[in-house]
Amino acid sequence: MASNKVSVAEARQHFARLIERARKGNPIEITRRGEPVAVLLSAAEYAAMTGERPSFVDATTRVRERLDVEALDIGEEDFDGLRDRSPGREIAL
Repeated sequence: MASNKVSVAEARQHFARLIERARKGNPIEITRRGEPVAVLLSAAEYAAMTGERPSFVDATTRVRERLDVEALDIGEEDFDGLRDRSPGREIAL
């Protein structure tokens, strides 16, 4: 069962193992009588193929949670003085 092609019968027998292989990035082609009938992919690969992406807000929230941004105790005052507030250079039109 090391191949990336398995019969429907093999897929039924070893479904949990095949799911784990697919989750790790190894798609599994499922055949019936030697003909391809389906492909088992990881959810991440499927989402990339179908164009499903989290919203910007959801993605930002996940990153903030993963990095535990709240624990960094960074506030607006930490950014005071970083931006140049001058009007910029004069230009002739």
